[in-house]
Amino acid sequence: MIDCEYYKDYRGPDLTLSQIWTNSEEKLDITEYIKEYYGYENNWQGKLYTYDDILPHRDSKYKFKVEFVDDSGRKHWFYGLVGKPEQFFIVNS
Repeated sequence: MIDCEYYKDYRGPDLTLSQIWTNSEEKLDITEYIKEYYGYENNWQGKLYTYDDILPHRDSKYKFKVEFVDDSGRKHWFYGLVGKPEQFFIVNS
């Protein structure tokens, strides 16, 4: 994890759903866990996290999805596969 100028002043939409799964498992709701990183100000606490920071002990067998809702009620989301532990968990919310 490193400090990130972009997220320091960023205020994103409300995080409403986070899930992680593999092809052989049911989707696991990790919303409250991810909210700990997203923070009360919806800005990832001014940090840029690696996959190892946010999703330790998970590898590319895992898929994830994160959903947000903005003030107008519009949904935003991003999804992908867990990357290498040292890769950054980049968010486009």
